[in-house]
Amino acid sequence: MIPESRLIMSEFTLRELSLPDDVLLARKSLIRWLALSLGMILPNESRRLLLDILEVLVEFHVRNENPTTRDIMARLEEQTKAKPNPKAVYYHLQRLKAFGILARKKGRYHLGYGDGKNLRETFRQFYLNKADSAFANIATALDKLENSYR
Repeated sequence: MIPESRLIMSEFTLRELSLPDDVLLARKSLIRWLALSLGMILPNESRRLLLDILEVLVEFHVRNENPTTRDIMARLEEQTKAKPNPKAVYYHLQRLKAFGILARKKGRYHLGYGDGKNLRETFRQFYLNKADSAFANIATALDKLENSYR
């Protein structure tokens, strides 16, 4: 028996969603749509803090700024008019880091590889690299399987 759970190095979900006009009208709708499309949340999930953090990170990225945890906390407080729970914020930042879409260097966060690319290219490069990495082993397995039938 193969110890399947120990074989998983990482996983990601991409959902092909329709993009109705009403979603395009508001940032919050776009953030939620992106998080759902990129597999960061599940359908009907109400993790508001993760969405707020993602919105703040996107804002900093667009401004070409690499925020500290304090910068993120301050912006969250401005945005939501409530003091965020530091442990919960840190938890979500750690999850985004573990997933690989967020990195931290010298106490400052950045989306993707920190190369200053626009959001589309940042996310595209991240997901393509994840897919290429997964397909490298899949290709080896498929070749081995195909050769086993010869």
